[in-house]
Amino acid sequence: MSELGGQQTRRLPWPQEWPEPGEAKQKVTVTVFAVLGLGSLAGAVIALTATPPDARGVIMAICAPLFLGFVSIAVLTRLRVRDRGTASIHLDHVAPANSEAVVIPYSRGLALTYVAMTASMLALFGLLAVVALLVVLDDDSSGTGMSVLLVASSLATLYLLLLVVEALRGGLSRGALALAPSGVHHRSWAFTSFFTWDSIISVSAGTTGGQLITTAVYDNSTPYFHRRSRLWKQPELALAPHMGVQGMNLSVDPALAYQALRYYHEHPEMRAELGRQAGVDRIRRADLIIH
Repeated sequence: MSELGGQQTRRLPWPQEWPEPGEAKQKVTVTVFAVLGLGSLAGAVIALTATPPDARGVIMAICAPLFLGFVSIAVLTRLRVRDRGTASIHLDHVAPANSEAVVIPYSRGLALTYVAMTASMLALFGLLAVVALLVVLDDDSSGTGMSVLLVASSLATLYLLLLVVEALRGGLSRGALALAPSGVHHRSWAFTSFFTWDSIISVSAGTTGGQLITTAVYDNSTPYFHRRSRLWKQPELALAPHMGVQGMNLSVDPALAYQALRYYHEHPEMRAELGRQAGVDRIRRADLIIH
């Protein structure tokens, strides 16, 4: 049993297709990046409070959120992936299904980590582009190395700015997996899809990384699929028209989402409760045994 976020649930079986998270290796990764992140913060404080201030402290201050972001990703998607709570599961209206549905959102912590890391990289590459430009304009003999740095950092800055624009217009956003009485809705970081229950052949655990959850659909079915942005590449896109969900992105234990999909696929008589609080309660307490 695990208890997080005020919700108590039993731990469901981990599909054999998914490798167990390597905690020892991940702890090493977390430790290394934590040291780098905290070291960068400490170095930034020392450099910027010196007399006169050392400009290199700005670079260290910008890099700190990037290093700590890798720590957050490792913790959220590996070390604590089996201990996530269920409080985030809720009932909401889902437009593609035109009904209420049980919604399992993507991890808020993971989404905020991506935002912080994007801001950090934007500041870093933007600063490098400005510095490289000033050097090139000031010294014609600066060499090709500085010109290459200018081009590379400018392109990276432009790409990151485009990601910000995509996020502001809704092309990139925090996703969710929604189970409705009529079908399954998946809003990923950059695409949206909807599958009726009748179009789904099977629900299975994928063998690739990220605790992949897949649903195969009939060839003659016409699932709804809309790619909102082409700037954010996701491996699940290769599965279209079938559905692929990276369980590590979800706010709950991926095994819980996987078993919920299997349960309602195998029990059509129970799907009506997905439009009511009863569906939320069943998934929260992991009452998903398939007979």
